[in-house]
Amino acid sequence: MEIIPGVYQQKNAIVNWYLIVEDQNITMVDAGVRSTYRQVTNLIHSLGRRVTDLSRILLTHADLDHVGAAQALKQASGAKVFASQIAAQALAAGHSSRTLKMGILTPLFSRVERLNGSMQVEVDEILSDGQILPVLGGLKVIKTPGHTPCHLSYFSLEYQLLFAGDAVRNQPDAVGYNQSKLTNWDHQVMRQSVKMLADLRPEIVACGHGPVVFNAREKFPQS
Repeated sequence: MEIIPGVYQQKNAIVNWYLIVEDQNITMVDAGVRSTYRQVTNLIHSLGRRVTDLSRILLTHADLDHVGAAQALKQASGAKVFASQIAAQALAAGHSSRTLKMGILTPLFSRVERLNGSMQVEVDEILSDGQILPVLGGLKVIKTPGHTPCHLSYFSLEYQLLFAGDAVRNQPDAVGYNQSKLTNWDHQVMRQSVKMLADLRPEIVACGHGPVVFNAREKFPQS
């Protein structure tokens, strides 16, 4: 799906990821699961570009379904991986940046993270809140904790396009709270981050799970 010219949403049964295709470079927002690697390379080739045109992989947070293909794509393309300091530290150790709240199943999920292997990602650049990246005319890094301790979102002022990762969870034609208390690091902080994103009044909201929401300014939670 092409959201705006040159910006593509791709997804599988689990998660969404995004490609921003510009004249000189391709930027990826989140890296899906391990099998996303083939989807990414196929899409890049279908657009008449080379995998080596992929220059940046921007991670919103350190979860298995958002970083799964990052290291393989980095090795194939030479792209640099960008993340928050907390996410980078977690990925260097090969695990999420917060403990999953799965009760007795928590050790099982932690073991899956370790055995899968794709959580071990080398981050090249640490991102800071308010930093502007040379993407889409200026892509602003926004710290949106709650789902994880240092979740990041990315906002294009020029296109009023927000890449919100798991800071929100969209429903058809509505931006919603990520209500997963099993995996949210801090539920109340998450709600505060969503209100902060609403104050940006983005026109388009693209997130990690759920459809892209257009004309989104009045479609954030009201309470």
